[in-house]
Amino acid sequence: MHKREIVENQKSGLMKEAKRFLLLSNIDRLWKEHLQALKFVQQAVGLRGYAQCDPLIEYKLEGYNLFIEMMAQIGRNVIYSIYQFKPVVNDKEQARPEKSSKLVKKGKGWCWQKAQASELKHAL
Repeated sequence: MHKREIVENQKSGLMKEAKRFLLLSNIDRLWKEHLQALKFVQQAVGLRGYAQCDPLIEYKLEGYNLFIEMMAQIGRNVIYSIYQFKPVVNDKEQARPEKSSKLVKKGKGWCWQKAQASELKHAL
């Protein structure tokens, strides 16, 4: 049985949601790192002008190489994350609170609690 079938047996469309989440979160994180690396390259390439190299061409080459490496890293990370993905099934009550419940703090955490009828009237 393939991983997709195992995950889809737990919840329909879960694998698609997981892939979308993993892909977007990896793209977001690696894109931010890429932009930081480009700032560093911009500063470093300025010094190459002293070596009679065109800084613009050097910046484009370095940026392209960083971009290709970022794309490969996204692919590797997403594939690895999907391979490691193990969905956790929660109780239906915990996963989807009723409309008549509210979020309250208990101890150090938060939980859903059924609201009293008087509280519901004030909420409307």
